[in-house]
Amino acid sequence: MRRFPTFAAALAATLAAGFAARAEDAGVKPLFAYLGDVNGVAAGGRSRSATYVHVMTAGVQAPIEGGWSVTVQGAWTAGSSLSARAIGDVAGVQGPFNTGNGLWLYEVKATYQSERTTLQLGRVAAGDALPGVSGMGQFVNSAFASNGGAIAVNDPGRATTPASTWGAWGKTDLGAVELRGGTFLSDPRRLTMRKHGLDFSFEPSNGVLAFGEAAAPIGGSLRAGAGAYHDSAHVQTFDGRTVRGDDGYYLWVERPAPDKGRALSGFAMVQAAPHSDRDLQPLFLIGGLTWQGLIPWRPNDAVSLGATAGRFSGRGPLRGWEGLVEADYRLTVNEHLTVRPDVQWVISPGGRDGGRDALVVGVQLEAAL
Repeated sequence: MRRFPTFAAALAATLAAGFAARAEDAGVKPLFAYLGDVNGVAAGGRSRSATYVHVMTAGVQAPIEGGWSVTVQGAWTAGSSLSARAIGDVAGVQGPFNTGNGLWLYEVKATYQSERTTLQLGRVAAGDALPGVSGMGQFVNSAFASNGGAIAVNDPGRATTPASTWGAWGKTDLGAVELRGGTFLSDPRRLTMRKHGLDFSFEPSNGVLAFGEAAAPIGGSLRAGAGAYHDSAHVQTFDGRTVRGDDGYYLWVERPAPDKGRALSGFAMVQAAPHSDRDLQPLFLIGGLTWQGLIPWRPNDAVSLGATAGRFSGRGPLRGWEGLVEADYRLTVNEHLTVRPDVQWVISPGGRDGGRDALVVGVQLEAAL
């Protein structure tokens, strides 16, 4: 197992913060983020093993006028997948960036920001856009963090690596209702590690992923949302055919966390994909709770508990259900550094014909400007 570079990450964050303070005086904001995971199988699984993965992003953001800015970022991913090596689960216990080593163009985008509206266009990452459910980023497992449950498993056009593609997405508040939507080029051949996000061709005839969402209050501090997506790219069915098109739908209820203070927040979501001949997990359930400031003298820390259950297609290579329970503690060292110990219980990895349940323990470190 490679040594987890906590000191190096903390030092890099400190140096970057100092550079940022000087650059912001000129109107340009440097961007830096490091996210690293060490996870090991403590019991069960196919073998006792531990791995380290990380993603590091760096770039700049420059303001223009009228609420607009331009952002350019690159990313470096490294490490190996514990799920592939020792567990056999579909979701991925280390989050979305454990698919190999590489340098990527993460994004080159123009952003408009106002009090009610956000719009991004250019080279963007579809994996950052949907679903727009609060609280999913509080977890380590990729079924929560940035992955959106089974959406990326079912639709290869929604990249979970930081590789970017041409697209645009936005959100706006219309009173109490929030609307989100966007479109992205979705040809899976563009989104491989060999491309490094540098395929600048614009060929919508090879596939476009479009999505839309709406969320509104339903009483008290709760709100409900609904979303759907359609991808026009060519996909492989389980019986070897090549077909065009895939769809998915999702419903959720959430209690968003306030910006500050002690609070209980959470969400519950169901995802459905109608094409059992091409969608590996046509039904997926996911939910989580986060207690911000549970310990009174640690108001910025949080405890999270989440669970998922995904049913495999009866026409695919896997059968039955795969489940997960995760508990983690977010320790906020300062505004730039967070440490998150976590425990995960992977249930029936790969379905009923897969491997043994696995108990996974680990720690995640995040440093950011």
